[in-house]
Formats: sequence, structure tokens, C-alpha cells
Amino acid sequence: MFSRRGLGRRGLGNRGLGNTGLGNTGLGNTGLGNRSPGGGRFSSGGLGRGALGPRASLPQRGPARVLRAVVYTALLIAMQGLLSRLADSAGIAAPDLFLLTAVALAWRMVPAWALVAAYGVGLGQDLLGGGVLGLHAAGLAGAVLLVLLIRRYVADSGPVQIVLSVIVALVGEWLTFAALAYWLRSDLITVRVLLTTLPSLLLGTLLAYPLWEWAVRWGIGPRPGPQEQLA
Repeated sequence: MFSRRGLGRRGLGNRGLGNTGLGNTGLGNTGLGNRSPGGGRFSSGGLGRGALGPRASLPQRGPARVLRAVVYTALLIAMQGLLSRLADSAGIAAPDLFLLTAVALAWRMVPAWALVAAYGVGLGQDLLGGGVLGLHAAGLAGAVLLVLLIRRYVADSGPVQIVLSVIVALVGEWLTFAALAYWLRSDLITVRVLLTTLPSLLLGTLLAYPLWEWAVRWGIGPRPGPQEQLA
């Protein structure tokens, strides 16, 4: 029953709890030994990049995250107001930081919540600007809808993806504006507005994207890596 072949070298010895069972392979080098505190699936902070990817480095829920969101919102309003004043004095369109915020949310949230968040950002822009209530809300929702397609089908995460995201977001926003203007029988969108506003708006927003991305990473969190898929 209990011989050298039963519990000895083959039982709980080298192969049981030793080199194969809970030793070098089980809880040692491969199981929960070196990979546990080091950096495989579990890191010193709990879950590392191997478990949840870049989402694990998002700000945790709590006062710090709320404070960052509040500071980011205040910075967004202040910077957009400053850029608008400077652009008006120069006779050009200001970069749309609210649009860039909606694009950032589209890359960091699941599609349904990204649309809701973009609508909320646009609604705040309408309330602050004193324009037609719901105009920018619908526009940013349309922008995010197209950005989600870029997120789904464009794998590149470099400058090409950035340029495509901004261009597609701007197209989606202004197509929504045009649809609403047609529905309301309004002259809000005209050929003159398109020719004088869109080029400078696109150029300014593209130039502002790299700089504003720093504020977005601090206030909202880093963007998920390419291995993260849409839910």
C-alpha cells in the first residue's frame, strides 16, 4: 500500500509536492511563486498590466478620482473660454476641446456609456454657450458614434488613428448639425459657414489634440491598449 513507490519519489516527494506539485511548478516559479509578487498576473499593487491591461492603471474610485474630474472640468471650461476669446479676436474658429473630450471618452468607455457621456458633455457646452439647447449634445453624440467605428476597425494606435479620430468626430458632429438644421428648417448651416469655419476648426483641433491629451490622461485616465476590445 504505502511503499517507496507510493508516497516516496512518485507520491508526495519530488513529483507530488516537490518539483512538480507545489514546488517549482505549482507554487514556485510557475504557479504563484515568482509570478505572484513580480509582474505576471498579480503585481504588488494587486492586479497588474497582465490581468486587466492599461485599464488597471485608471484612477480608482474615490475622492481622488472625483477631484481629478472636477479639476479637469474646470480646466476644460477655462481653456475653451480663453481659446474662444483669442480665436474671435483673430477671426478664426477656436479648437473644440469639448469635442476632444468626447473623443477621449469614446476611447475609454463602452459604447453605450460613451454616447451618454458625450451627450452630457455637449449638453454642458450648450448650457455654458447659451446657444440652442441640445445642439452640441446631439452633435457630440453623432461624433462619438463615428469614432466608435474607428475604434472598432482601425488597429493602428499612432498618429494615423489620432488624425482619423478627430476628422471623423468633426464630420459626425457637423453632419448632425446639418441634419438638425434641415429638420428645424434653420439657416444655421450654410455653405459660407462651412467654408469659413470648418478648415480653421479642423486645423486648430488637430493641433490642440496632443497637448490636450495630457490633461485628458490626468483627469480621465489613460487610454486602453490595442488588446482591449469593445464590450
